[in-house]
Amino acid sequence: MGKPIDDIPLAERRALAARLLLNGDGISEVSRKARLSLPTVSKYKELVERGGADAVARLRIHGGPSRLDDASQSWLVSAIKHSPELHGYPGPTWTISQLRELIFRRFGVRFSASHVGYLVRGYGLAYRLTYSTSEKASPATAEKSQSDAYAARRKIAAKMLLDGGSVEDVSKALNISTRTITKYRSMVVADGVEAVEQLKSSGRKATLGPEALEWLRVTLEGSPMAHGYEIELWRNGDVQKLIKEKFGVYHSAGHVRTVVGKLGMDHRMRSPKQRTDKKPSAMNDETLAWVAATLRQSPRAHGVESDHWTNARLRTVLHQRAGVDYSRGYIWEIAARAGVADLLTRRRG
Repeated sequence: MGKPIDDIPLAERRALAARLLLNGDGISEVSRKARLSLPTVSKYKELVERGGADAVARLRIHGGPSRLDDASQSWLVSAIKHSPELHGYPGPTWTISQLRELIFRRFGVRFSASHVGYLVRGYGLAYRLTYSTSEKASPATAEKSQSDAYAARRKIAAKMLLDGGSVEDVSKALNISTRTITKYRSMVVADGVEAVEQLKSSGRKATLGPEALEWLRVTLEGSPMAHGYEIELWRNGDVQKLIKEKFGVYHSAGHVRTVVGKLGMDHRMRSPKQRTDKKPSAMNDETLAWVAATLRQSPRAHGVESDHWTNARLRTVLHQRAGVDYSRGYIWEIAARAGVADLLTRRRG
């Protein structure tokens, strides 16, 4: 079986187009068979009529030298073949403007729209393009589109980290700085994927205005029972939930404590539970070595009826060993420090 037409080099597809044109095939038919645009085939037809197939063969692949080396072009081809969502752009296929921005972000090279289209067609990947019905979007629409793209990238980064991806791998895959990914990882460990999803595009957490803060201060002065909580003093999680329900703003547990402190309402909060004496022991070398060895064994060796490890299963055996019921985030942190977080990722059949 021959290679798919999209994998055939541009020079060979040009030769195919010239032969088909000489045989009398129409422009639309040649465009379909050779995977070339209609304007390109029209240009080839004029050349064939004037100088035969050799006139097409003498065309240069590009009018000027490429500014992307082989490794860069290989990366770009792979990116185009895969979903734009991996790079923070919505939709299953690419637009020229998205690829222009991706090339500039990745390589610092700003190509024209026509050149990007030429590159994509030269790679035989024109089918991976979606052509926008409106070339010029309003500034507000463009800003929202960019914001949505960044939000999608943050969500992907958070899920990759939750699945055990390293800071370096996630940074490289999404072209986000390691410093930013490290911050995302801390947020995911503490508060889950939602903490990263709720970030603004600027990277700063959404904040409450003066009126909202005054409402919160008055509310904290009152009893939690007025809001359905059967307690005398407020719990941090209750205030976190209250802010989300009232204002649609997510604050991490740590940020809630900061806000309450600035309002002078610490006396209206329950004291946080004290850690048990055993919890810090989870981070000593002996326990980390035990976790590393355990995850390299079958769960069945520890009484778990399964062939692979999950966060919940490690949590169970750690509880049996240490007598402490750790949170999912803390379990992941222990596995990460032991260097075996990747073994917690659920295997796919």
